[in-house]
Amino acid sequence: MDELTALGAGAIASLVAAGEVSRREVALAHLERIEAEEPRIGAFSARRVPEQVLAEASRADERSSDGRPRPLDGVPVVVKETFDVAGLASTEGVRARAANRAAADAIAPARLRAAGALILGKGKQPDFKSRWNTVSELHGVTRNPSDPSRTAGGSSGGDAAAVAAGFSAAGLGSDFGGSIRVPAAFCGVSGIRTSPGLIPDGAPAGASITAAMSSLGPIARAVDDLRLLVSVLADPPPGAPAGVPPRAPRRVARLCAQLGAVVDPALIERLDVTCAAFADAGYEVVEAEIPGGERLPDLFGELVGTDVLAPGSPARGGEMGVETRRYLETMFGARQLRSEAELDAARAELESLAATVAIWMEDHPLVVAPVAGMEAPRLDFDHALSPAGAARLFDRMRNATWVNLLGLPALALPNGIQVVGRRFAEAEVLAAAATVEDAAQPPATPPIQPVDTWKVEDR
Repeated sequence: MDELTALGAGAIASLVAAGEVSRREVALAHLERIEAEEPRIGAFSARRVPEQVLAEASRADERSSDGRPRPLDGVPVVVKETFDVAGLASTEGVRARAANRAAADAIAPARLRAAGALILGKGKQPDFKSRWNTVSELHGVTRNPSDPSRTAGGSSGGDAAAVAAGFSAAGLGSDFGGSIRVPAAFCGVSGIRTSPGLIPDGAPAGASITAAMSSLGPIARAVDDLRLLVSVLADPPPGAPAGVPPRAPRRVARLCAQLGAVVDPALIERLDVTCAAFADAGYEVVEAEIPGGERLPDLFGELVGTDVLAPGSPARGGEMGVETRRYLETMFGARQLRSEAELDAARAELESLAATVAIWMEDHPLVVAPVAGMEAPRLDFDHALSPAGAARLFDRMRNATWVNLLGLPALALPNGIQVVGRRFAEAEVLAAAATVEDAAQPPATPPIQPVDTWKVEDR
C-alpha cells in the first residue's frame, strides 16, 4: 500500500482537517489501488463511478467551512451489500434482486456520509448474509488479500477484504452469527459488532427472535478507528449519559473450549498471548466457567435453523441460490425445531440463560476468546459439506455464535481473538481491546495453507 491507502480513518481525517492533504488526493489514491488490485480480490458488489467520487471529493475541498464537525472528513469507506446506498443496486447477493436500486441511503450509510465519509461502493456478501464465506450467487467470490486461495470470511467479507487490501479506511458490516468478527479475524483487521439497537438499522419493531441477534458495526485497521466510527454511527446507549468513561480494569475471563469449541493450536497460542497482555496491563485473567454455557451455541443453532428453514424464508423460497440453500439445509437441518412447543421451550431457555449469564458477567465483565477455531480456510471450505462435516465446522464457530444469541458487543482483534463485553458496554470493550492491540497483530506472513479437517475426516 502507498502512504495514503495505508492510513486509518482517524489519520486521514486529521490530515484533511489540517490541510495537509486534499480529499481528492485521498480518494484518487484509493481508487487507483482498487483499480490495480480489485480483480485479484473481488471485494465489491457495486462501485460508484470513480468520476462521481472524485467530483464529490473536489466539491468538499472547495466548500468553505460551515462550522459543522465532520469526524470522517475525506475518509473512504465501503458499506456491506445489505445496506441501501443511493443510486446503487441493493440485491442481497441474489439474481432475483439484481434490478433493485436504492433511491436513498439507509440510516447508517447516511450517518457516515453526514460525517464527511466518501462512500466508494458496496462490499460483497453471501446470499442473504447466510454463510461464513463470501460467495454470492450474483456477485461471485471474495478472496483474502493476504492469500487469494483463501476465503475472506463472511458474511461481511467484502468489507473486511476492502479494508485489509487498502481499498478503504473502514467498512460498515452487520453480524448475525460472527459476520463482522469472522471476516475481520480471517483478513487480519479489527471489527466490532455493537449491542443490537445501538446503531439503528431501520428494521421494523417486533422483529423475530433471531433477527434481534443481529447488529451493525464498523471494520477498520485499528481500535481507535473503530471507536471513532462507533461514535458517528451509534445512538447514545440506553440509560448511560454521553461521555461516561469506561470502568477501570477488572476481570477478564478466558474462553477457549468450554463451550465445546474445537480450536487449532495456533489460535490457542494467540489467545494465550492476548491473555498475557491483559495480565501485564493489570487485568485479572481467569478461566471462563459460563453457567449453562455449553448449551449456548447449540441453542443458537436451533433457533437460527428453525428461522432460516421456515417455509416463508429465503432458503425455502425462490430467491436464494441453490448452493447456499443446500449449505443451510446441511448446516442447520438437523437442528431445526419441528413444533411450536419445541420453539417455545427454546425461547424460554434463552430467556433463562440470558438472565443467568448477565448476572455472571457482573463479576466477569469481559470475555476473551478466539473468534473462529481456525486460520482463514480455503475458498471452498463450506462447499458440498456432509452433515458430519457441517457439524464439525459448526464446532469451529461455537465461540462466535453465543455472543449473538445473548446480544452482546464483541470486538475482533487482527490476530483472530475477540473481546466480548456486557450489553451496551462498548466503551469498556473498546478500552480493553486498545490495551492489548499491540500484542494482537496477525502473523507477518500467512501460515501454511490449512487443511479443512471438517471435510478430510469424511474421506
